[in-house]
Amino acid sequence: MLADPLGIKVGGVLDRDIADMHALPHDAYMRLAWADPVNGERDFTGLPETELAAIARGREAFALFGWKPYMHNPRLKRWLHRIDLPTLILWGERDGIVSYEYCQAWGNEIPGSRVETIAAAGHFPHWEQPAAFVDAVTQFIDTH
Repeated sequence: MLADPLGIKVGGVLDRDIADMHALPHDAYMRLAWADPVNGERDFTGLPETELAAIARGREAFALFGWKPYMHNPRLKRWLHRIDLPTLILWGERDGIVSYEYCQAWGNEIPGSRVETIAAAGHFPHWEQPAAFVDAVTQFIDTH
């Protein structure tokens, strides 16, 4: 199961497949990433240092591994055809980070995969619509 996956190059060399999350102002990023930007707001001031350190390490890794080439591995797409397990690709219908066509391209590369949308969700459907997310995953598992 993949949720709003990143990592392949779909368009041409000069085409932006994935929104430049590092260059966007915070408000613009929130509008692209969340169906309701309020769902993504976090108050970091009350978090323990261990959680803040984990968030910082995650963001550091995100920048390190996703920077060049931007958010994709040039070799990944050619290997997806080898996936031989039933695969569900979930996409938040209001995701502004990656388009439905981008997720559909993932589906086209993985034989027998299925792409489904989660209503009222952005790039993080598992956080924004957890019940619908669990229902979709459960139904997929039950049928496979």
